[in-house]
Formats: sequence, C-alpha cells, structure tokens
Amino acid sequence: MTHFVLIHGAFRGGWAWEPLSRELQARGHEVSAPTLTGCEAERPPDGAAVTLDQWVNDVVHAVRGAGEPVVLVAHSQGGIPVRCAVELCADALEQVVYLDAAVPDHGERGVDLNPPGVPPPPDDLDPALSIPPRPVGAEQGFTDPQLTEFVNAHLVSTPLGPSLDQAVLTDAGNGVPARFVFFTQTPATYPCQLTRSRLDARGIEYSTFDGPHDSPLTQPAAIAEILLGQR
Repeated sequence: MTHFVLIHGAFRGGWAWEPLSRELQARGHEVSAPTLTGCEAERPPDGAAVTLDQWVNDVVHAVRGAGEPVVLVAHSQGGIPVRCAVELCADALEQVVYLDAAVPDHGERGVDLNPPGVPPPPDDLDPALSIPPRPVGAEQGFTDPQLTEFVNAHLVSTPLGPSLDQAVLTDAGNGVPARFVFFTQTPATYPCQLTRSRLDARGIEYSTFDGPHDSPLTQPAAIAEILLGQR
C-alpha cells in the first residue's frame, strides 16, 4: 500500500483528482489531495496576495500529515510548489512524480517558465490578482459530457502571487527519486514544454503518454497505472 499526495495545477483544486483518487483507492492505496491556498471554491475577496511560500507550506503540510513516506505527485503548475517543497520534506518522500508539470530552476518564477516564442510577462503584475479560468471542452480532450460539466462547475481563478515569487532550491531534494511524464497532446505553449526541452538538453529521461494535458481527469485509470509502475 502506498500513500499518494496529489497536487493540482492552475484553475483546479483537490477536486480535480477525484477520478484518479477513486482508481488508486480501488487498488488499495491511500490518497491525499489538498487544495492550495487561494484556490478554494469560496475564497474570501479580501484582495490579499497569496505567496509561493504558502503553496509550498500547503504541500509540506499534506506530506507530513500522511505520517509515512509518500509518493508526491504534481500536475501542471503544481510542479512549482512541489519542487520547492521537496527541499523541505525530502525525508518523508518515497518518490516524486511530475505529470506534464512545470518545474523551475533555482531563482525562477512561474511566469518565467514559458517555452521559446511565448512573449515574456509584463514587469508590473499585481500579486493580488487572480487569473480567471476558461471553460474546458472537446478541444482540451474532454469528450464525456458529465465530466465536462463537473469540471466547468468547479473551475476557480488561480492566484497570480505564487507565480511572481522566485523558487528557492538547494541540493536538499536531489536524493529523492523523480519521474517525469509528459502528455503528447499538450499545446506547445504550455510551461511544461519548457521543462521537457530542458530534460532533453540535460539528458534526463522521461516518459510520454498519449493523452491531453488533463489526462488525470480524462483517463484516470491509465494514469493510475503509470503512478503504480516503476516505484
């Protein structure tokens, strides 16, 4: 039995892992899927900026709360706080799995993680802002009407603040085994594509899965098998 801690990406919350959680639990595993600060369904409109440190603390709290070594899984933007959290809880991690995730280098901000050809962000972004979501549909790989309705009913705005803070990385997490999985139908402009090109340049192995960026939602059984392999 393995305890998985699942960290969601932009415009999502812990709810986005429900299909995958059911698959893992049906196979006898435990799952924790926290919602990062500021991504709650009913976030108070107080105008306060959310920070990357808060997201990192959310991840560390979930890992420590498991009470046993866990497999920490990041999807998409969740790769940023997860990579930073590895520095603080490496002793509690069995493995880290990055699913189509943006993974920063030391000193980088989330807004810096754009593939070549994508315009850089403005310099005067307000960290208290939130980015509104766009509805999903067939173009994003959602072909099940019920799933599409569920996702669109739960989408939330994503706080900008964490993407404006620099990642602080050392060698503390270097000993934690890491796996990288990229989805073949993800658009070329997504930040995870920069991570993939860096792995190519650095000679670091990764695997691919034939599916859209939201494969954990659209193809949870297949993603569960990926997570349960090579552990």
